Amino acid sequence: TPSLRHLNLSHSSKYDSDIEDISPMNLNELIHLSIFSSDLDFDEFQFFLELIHSNLQILHVSFLKRDIRFLHAHRWQRLLLENFSQLEKFSLCYREPGYGDNYPIYDGELNQFVSPFWIQRNLIFDIEIWEYRIYYFVRPFKKRWYDYSIEHSKLAQLTIKYVYCNELPDILLNQIKRVLNFTQIYHLNIDQKISTESLMQIIHLLPDLISLKIIALFYYESILQFGDHEFPTTSALENASNIKYVCLEITFTMDDISFLMSFCPHMEYLNVECIENMNIQSFLREILNKINQNHHKYLHALCIYIATADDQMIKQLKQMIDDEKLFLDYTIYRQLYNIYLKWK
Repeated sequence: TPSLRHLNLSHSSKYDSDIEDISPMNLNELIHLSIFSSDLDFDEFQFFLELIHSNLQILHVSFLKRDIRFLHAHRWQRLLLENFSQLEKFSLCYREPGYGDNYPIYDGELNQFVSPFWIQRNLIFDIEIWEYRIYYFVRPFKKRWYDYSIEHSKLAQLTIKYVYCNELPDILLNQIKRVLNFTQIYHLNIDQKISTESLMQIIHLLPDLISLKIIALFYYESILQFGDHEFPTTSALENASNIKYVCLEITFTMDDISFLMSFCPHMEYLNVECIENMNIQSFLREILNKINQNHHKYLHALCIYIATADDQMIKQLKQMIDDEKLFLDYTIYRQLYNIYLKWK
């Protein structure tokens, strides 16, 4: 259909068609193409794409195939430049199917998606782990929870969305080690409740972290053992000392905040939720007292989420800080339900 403008293709079986038998297609009106395939390897995909003659503006591709070449940025760059010079939007999702030791080893450069080609298009490389599956994404960068400028080469983020708790640590840790064959990780999101032991074991593997975001913490009686593994406490603490931005979405006790302050001593920004049924003044007072007592010289910004935040609350908190001389040189303000406090 020469007038076709939007096309969604799904190729889920090697019996769907023989790529080599397809003739070149003149689709001059085609501007939006989405492709999902669980069978095509990169060479077959490239051959197919080169058959399409169009003025494509948007390309979204998703693959489930054991072919490491889908993560070769230089091949993607050449393919897009030579065939789709007018392309405005691009996204790639590559999913490794299942878990095992029989995957090909990636031996290319770390994170090739940081060249000027990708920077100019505001595209970044992200990874998500969900149960046994690892998803690799190339997609447009979107504003994150920390409001700080970070160079493009240090935006790679690992999100752990869901893992079976009774299968930690081996499977998850081996998945993270595999991810580290592709890229350094600078930002870690853990989208589930996690024990402090598990958190330390993960961070032991990630020496380049800048930010850490977790849903919630829980504690075991001992932090010296993790399954059958001795805890690498020293290296975990050394890596955590590089973390500048920390977010805890659900705060159960003040111990959660105390742990994070101790674990990430060079933290500059802390984003937390007010403890449910706890007075905001008491909550803030405890945090500021901890900061003053322990001389956290790097921490200079705090964000507290509270569903009842309003302008009157800001006035009351300012009055408390002034009366109790908790800080002298500071600013406090509200954006919707977030209370921001910054000091020198």
